[in-house]
Amino acid sequence: MWRWLTQYGLPFLLALIFHVLVIAGLFFSFTSKPLQTRTPGVKKQNVIQAVAVNETAIQSELDKLRRAEKRKKQRQAARLKQQKDQVAKARADRIKEQKKLKALKQQQLKAAEKLKNQKQAIIQQNKAARKKISDLKKKQQQEALRIQKLEKAAQDLKNKKLAEQKKLAALEREKQKKAAEDQRLKELKARMAAEERAELDKELKGHRMRYIDLIAAVVKRNWRRPEKVGNEVSCQVYVNQIPGGEIISYRVTRCTGSKAFRHSVVTALGKTSHLPPPSDPRVFDRDIRFTFKPQ
Repeated sequence: MWRWLTQYGLPFLLALIFHVLVIAGLFFSFTSKPLQTRTPGVKKQNVIQAVAVNETAIQSELDKLRRAEKRKKQRQAARLKQQKDQVAKARADRIKEQKKLKALKQQQLKAAEKLKNQKQAIIQQNKAARKKISDLKKKQQQEALRIQKLEKAAQDLKNKKLAEQKKLAALEREKQKKAAEDQRLKELKARMAAEERAELDKELKGHRMRYIDLIAAVVKRNWRRPEKVGNEVSCQVYVNQIPGGEIISYRVTRCTGSKAFRHSVVTALGKTSHLPPPSDPRVFDRDIRFTFKPQ
């Protein structure tokens, strides 16, 4: 068994370490893959670099072991050659051969001890690598939990923002509705005011027409028809008055009748010193214009 371990122990150990690394890599890839969808690209790159660094360190150690194994094989080849030479001389010098065999055994024990120490070192390195992988997995889980909390906070903020936007939209619709109602009310008031003004204008127009007719009637009472004046004649009359109805000035223009008709109209205005007050004070005007006709 010892001879087998001496000849094949290191290759077996190297193969064992290689399989452990492969299984660890597969385990890490399997456990870290779901997290990649939630972790940023930078974290993923850090994880890959960390694994790459660990694999590089282990590969470097394996290279050292291979070189040591090569050197050992070279030493063993040298020792075997030396043993063959010693066997040739063993018959002549057995005691010397025994001492050399004893020394060789001691060297083998040292080599075995060294190999044992190397195994222990590799085991410790494997434990450290597994611990790093475990710590890295915990760190990834913590990072995933932190990202999950951040995503939830972001979603909550988004929901709050959407709620505020809906509230603002509702307020804006209410504002627009109120503005539309105000506009309709304003238009209704304007329409009512226009109707009232139209009605008032109509009413004042009626009062003014009656007022003008009343003034014309007062002037006509003071008028004396001249001879040969028919009913088809007319004159434009302008009268300026002050509050109270006192006439300040007057003039007659654009008469279609004779000079006698015109003179009769002027005479009637001269006899009319005061004009009657209007039925509505709002239609009073200092300047009065009307058409004087016999009828």
